[in-house]
Amino acid sequence: MNKNGEQYKVFKQVINAFYTNDTSKSKEIHPKIDNLSIEPQLIYDTFHKTLKAEFRIGDGQLYKIKSLPEFFEHMLNNEEVKYGAKLNFIHTKDAFKDSDQKLLEFVLKYAEIIKYSNETVGSYGKYMRTMSNEYITISNTGLDELFDVLQNKKVKFKMDSKDSEIVFINENPKVVFSIEQDKSGDYILTPNLDVFSYDMIKGSSYNYMLTSNFLYRCDSHFCETVLKLLNVYRENYTASIRLKREELPTFCSLIYPKLKDKVSLKHLDKSLIDKYIPQELFVKLYLDYEENNYITADIKFVYGDREFNPLDENNLTIARDISKENEYLDIFVNTGFMLDRENKRLILANDDMIYQFLSEEIDEYMQKFEVLVTDNFKNKEIRKPKIGSIGVKIENDLLRIDLSQMDFDVNEIREIMEKYTLKKKFHRLKDGSFLELEENETMNFINSLMENEDVGFDEIQKGEIKLPVSRTMYLDRILETIDTNVVKGENYKKIVNQISKRDIEDNIRLPKGLKSELRNYQVTGFKWLKILDMYKFGGILADDMGLRKNNTATCCFTVLSRRKSYSEAKYCCMSKFAFS
Repeated sequence: MNKNGEQYKVFKQVINAFYTNDTSKSKEIHPKIDNLSIEPQLIYDTFHKTLKAEFRIGDGQLYKIKSLPEFFEHMLNNEEVKYGAKLNFIHTKDAFKDSDQKLLEFVLKYAEIIKYSNETVGSYGKYMRTMSNEYITISNTGLDELFDVLQNKKVKFKMDSKDSEIVFINENPKVVFSIEQDKSGDYILTPNLDVFSYDMIKGSSYNYMLTSNFLYRCDSHFCETVLKLLNVYRENYTASIRLKREELPTFCSLIYPKLKDKVSLKHLDKSLIDKYIPQELFVKLYLDYEENNYITADIKFVYGDREFNPLDENNLTIARDISKENEYLDIFVNTGFMLDRENKRLILANDDMIYQFLSEEIDEYMQKFEVLVTDNFKNKEIRKPKIGSIGVKIENDLLRIDLSQMDFDVNEIREIMEKYTLKKKFHRLKDGSFLELEENETMNFINSLMENEDVGFDEIQKGEIKLPVSRTMYLDRILETIDTNVVKGENYKKIVNQISKRDIEDNIRLPKGLKSELRNYQVTGFKWLKILDMYKFGGILADDMGLRKNNTATCCFTVLSRRKSYSEAKYCCMSKFAFS
């Protein structure tokens, strides 16, 4: 081929590629298949406690998927593959039954994991591979996912080379313990199943009991009660548990309350058991503060008409729900309560824990217990700092702000504001009560005064703040942020109304000797500055206000401070004036 021919060789390949693609459409078209099944077989290794799954596909006659990564590739590329004399199809999801789509997704997900895992490891050595291509080893998470897919379905199962079928059941197995008395007077506790006939398999979110016929998904209560008891049998290689006659009350108080719907009384007088079964447990809780402002908790456990202090050593003859008692005592421990042995009560001695208890945890206590509190306790509950009312007036060219109506001890204002600026949740006052500091409008208001007006703690403690009258508008703006009664003086209200509404009086006239004609916005600017001067506000005509200060035909006016009068201010302008 000559040089010119070489230049067009690549394009001819493009033509051939598209021609091949088009002509392939004329090949034999296979009938559409949409009724294929995919069926799993679970294989359980009792020695290694591992579960794996193989899969078969087909319509009637099933063929084993020998390589899950290859199956994933076929599905990814919609390839046509022949498995045997009776199965040849194009690999699409539509080829499978609707009822098997979720299982197909499960298979493809883990087949892809096997493919890329083995390819990655294989790149380090020709014969290295981490996973089998023929089956999926079911992980903890994988078991939860597979159970969701196969729930209530019958699945082929192989355990120790024996073939059977199991059903995936989303409920606890029906385990019952019978208790009876033998000739010696001892009591015998026996389960209704062989304790070595099942295996427990952990999922990611659930636990599963595997028997020869079922895979049960068990809830947490079953695992914490029934399974815990079954484990005692297995650990001791025994089919029954023997207890002495004098141990029956302990069984009834500690174990029976949690398993009463799982215990069958065999040839026993129920009144004998009832004698030792505790009544429902109630808790009375008495809360108070002691001299150091620590919370004290006096506890009373109540069974029927019997009431006692669980922290006081006693030899009670009543039946007690020991398990429930321990559960309730743990609530106090988790909150941070400590034992006060001398007074036989609990005490909470950490300010952060006390605040947490009062702000959040006490609700749980009130739901579970009967909570009784003293007046002393009520008076020290958490509250938001507030100002009852604020007075504002103008006297002698000064703003006078009355802050004497604060509902907390202002002598602690320094400590309160320090904690507020550090974004602490609370401040505990010397009287033992708590001020909530988070998202508090009163604290925001006081902080705004102190930061922007250079107000000191001493002024706030005196109950009155004095500010320049020029801060009127700023004060009015921050007063809008606080929800309290504000008593405003007439002079104060007059200034705010005039300035906020741009109420420029008609009797404000331009200087008679002005030789230039001002535009409307320049007249407005002049009158605005005149109003600032009238109320002794400091103002300045800035460079970017568009009033043409540097034009000799413009009246440029500056009021530098409340000390300068209108007549004095005209001499402060930096540009040329046209006054006579």
